[in-house]
Amino acid sequence: MPHVKPLDQSNAPADAQPILKAIEKKFGQSLNIFNTLAYQPDVLGGVTQINDGIQNDLPGKLRELAYFKSSQVNGCEYCSHYHKQAAKKAGASDAQIKDIDNYQTSEAFDDQEEAVLFYAEQLTKTAQVDPGTVAKLKEFLDETQLVTLAATVALANFTNRFNHGLDIQLP
Repeated sequence: MPHVKPLDQSNAPADAQPILKAIEKKFGQSLNIFNTLAYQPDVLGGVTQINDGIQNDLPGKLRELAYFKSSQVNGCEYCSHYHKQAAKKAGASDAQIKDIDNYQTSEAFDDQEEAVLFYAEQLTKTAQVDPGTVAKLKEFLDETQLVTLAATVALANFTNRFNHGLDIQLP
């Protein structure tokens, strides 16, 4: 049972209502994480701005694999559910979804995908990354893409902890 009841668009604060309307239009449904964030419209707006920002620069498949991996590491069922779907939509194969926990030994991932997943896992587990990890990523990503990847992993960790902290449930 969630610790805070998600708001409906109609009973959300006025500043949150247009954001929730745009989210529902974008995703085709209302999502409990955003409906709960709506209690604090400025935070809701900030999270949606970051989410919109990470849609640029980094290929969608890499972004979604990183988000999904971070959510798997954190055991966030809510984010894993949605980002597994997003990863598949962005081009991840069924084998990649199935082997995400064994990406380092799986033949389903190429060197670039493996480097992205290693970065996401390392940053999620330790809140730091080894310089060698970054050097490997820079073989594939430019600095703008690296910033987007770091922001993606940071957002995944934020949403994972938000969901756990308030026991957000899948609809």
